[in-house]
Amino acid sequence: MVRSMLIGRKVPKVLWVEVAKWSAHILNRCPTIVVQKQTPEESWNGVKPTIDYFREFGCLAHVHIPDQQRVKLNDKSRQCFFGSK
Repeated sequence: MVRSMLIGRKVPKVLWVEVAKWSAHILNRCPTIVVQKQTPEESWNGVKPTIDYFREFGCLAHVHIPDQQRVKLNDKSRQCFFGSK
């Protein structure tokens, strides 16, 4: 899954750790054969996880720059790739 995400979205290989974290996050929220009619996350916590915050991996994103790290007329965000938390 990690390799296909890196290649499919043309994400630099230096981000493989973030891709691996996101892959595990996704897999923990997908139904499996081992845990019948539940996701691993649901089995562990007892609450069905939401996935409405999922975004396409590798898509363009903007990260907010806190007030303490910028001066008055500087940009309030910077452009980056969406990867993980």
